[in-house]
Amino acid sequence: MGSMKLVVMDLDGSLLNFQSMISEQDHNTLAELGRAGVVRAIATGRNLYSTRQVLSSTTGIDYAIISTGLGIIDFRTNEFLREHYLEKSEVVFLTKFLLAEKVDFMIHNVLPDNHFVTCFDAGTGHPDFLIRWGWYHRFATNLPQDLHELGRASQFLVFLPQNSPRIAQIRQILPEFKVIRTTSPISYKYDWMEIFPKNVSKGNALKWLCNRHNINIQDTLCLGNDYNDIDMLRVAGKSFVTENAPVDLKKEFQVTVSHNNSPLTEIVREYNVRQEN
Repeated sequence: MGSMKLVVMDLDGSLLNFQSMISEQDHNTLAELGRAGVVRAIATGRNLYSTRQVLSSTTGIDYAIISTGLGIIDFRTNEFLREHYLEKSEVVFLTKFLLAEKVDFMIHNVLPDNHFVTCFDAGTGHPDFLIRWGWYHRFATNLPQDLHELGRASQFLVFLPQNSPRIAQIRQILPEFKVIRTTSPISYKYDWMEIFPKNVSKGNALKWLCNRHNINIQDTLCLGNDYNDIDMLRVAGKSFVTENAPVDLKKEFQVTVSHNNSPLTEIVREYNVRQEN
């Protein structure tokens, strides 16, 4: 295979183990890749606030693709290089749509403050919604009665039952937006649905980084584990999912060890993608 110029990794369930930590082996591999001149990026569904809870600027990461591609950050300087948002009219439209769906949802503020959320409790008792609301209670407000008080937003996060067919249906109903399915990082049981501006995805963010560094997309290596990784898994030159990924993803992509067994080190070792010094 060709030389490897850029490595992009999902966090939860991929680079992070069950303790939400990067293994010592993978830390060493990140450092080795950096010395070899390989660009290292993480691509996560987490916002920047949440990402900083598990990663420091000394981790060995050059770029952070946050919130499933909503923003791209120089991870060492915290400089925002790229960001997207939903217009006020789109926010009001989507809010009315989701209210009619009778689902629990959160509306995230625009970057860099997208850890601030506006919440609507539909009374379903969805455990993930209640837990996440508790986590973000310092940054959370209730949905106003007058929806025109809402402003621009970065995304919607919707809490649904396990294996809900409604996500695919809503994707067809809302073609002007990017509708992404992801597995709950809280319970690993329920489905979450994220609604973004149309051009938001981890795959598009990866393409942007390649253009920034004049890297051929075929010279990229990708590690993921969930449905919100599909776009980048499909566009990267070489892609892997961890053993803990859903079965349908493991049928489509090459499988490596689980997130608890240093998967980055494994794929770098097995496929010899290190650069010559």
